[in-house]
Amino acid sequence: MRIMILVTCLPLVAFADMKITFIDARQADATVIQIDQDSGEPFTIVVDGGDGDSDLENNIPGLMTGDSTVELLVLSHPHKDHTGALDWLINESGKTIQQIWWGGDAHTIQEFTDFKDAVDAKDLVLVRPAETTTSFAGTTDFTIRVFNNGLEFPGTAGHDFNNDSVVFQLIYEPAPSVRVTALFTGDIERDQGEMLVDEFGDELKSDIVKVPHHGSDHLFNEFPAKVAARFAYVSSSGTHAGHRHPRKSALDRYDATADIFCTCDAAGTFHNITVIVNEAGVISTSPSPQPAYFVWGPNANGIVVRSEVTPPP
Repeated sequence: MRIMILVTCLPLVAFADMKITFIDARQADATVIQIDQDSGEPFTIVVDGGDGDSDLENNIPGLMTGDSTVELLVLSHPHKDHTGALDWLINESGKTIQQIWWGGDAHTIQEFTDFKDAVDAKDLVLVRPAETTTSFAGTTDFTIRVFNNGLEFPGTAGHDFNNDSVVFQLIYEPAPSVRVTALFTGDIERDQGEMLVDEFGDELKSDIVKVPHHGSDHLFNEFPAKVAARFAYVSSSGTHAGHRHPRKSALDRYDATADIFCTCDAAGTFHNITVIVNEAGVISTSPSPQPAYFVWGPNANGIVVRSEVTPPP
């Protein structure tokens, strides 16, 4: 496996609408970002790969009909619930992978081994991106700003991998005076959240946020306020009695500024969440209206139980 730190330029693109699909991966993460081009295929970014082949296998063919290339694949960190389907994407999807970004942490789990083997078999390169803003050749319509590129918390414990997640902001500028930002946070927890707030402060502000770690309450309390998102998206089953995500204490902090959408609604229905940003910067989300969702929090006796949140009309 070849590893390098690199900032690269990708092919000339011209954009119309942007679509972000937060895939129903139950208690896992997988996201597909597609930015339309004036001609040819959209520019496609896949962020994480759920915890099994089906998370991408059931979605990529429909989402990428007629689209042969994933221009950028981002592995936020090497846990099973983010790595599971990436070997399928590389080996079996029929899509060409042009670039892969990761945070530099390797893991001993089979899912990461399968991913690494697929990378090697296709002679791909794992790139640890620089913590800077990357422009893509020939256009100023979008850039990617990397706030964290990993390896700040050495070790093999879950919290170390989570806090080493690649954190980046997609800056979408399809027309003069139109700017929409989307922040992708992997599974960062309290330590990385605090570091990001200390280093970047109000620069973290984003219109859209992928809520870290499935809505875990292991968060730095000031992080949601600094992000101040208008729309917050949670990849979580809402029904997992072990992890008990998302936590009410966490989502309440995003709810101060954002409409919250979960991939599992309070009816127990699992679904993708589709976000469209048009050339005027207008953001729309499906399903609509905003469904009720589950949260977990302590009851009067201090026992963590599940309850339903109904968003305001």
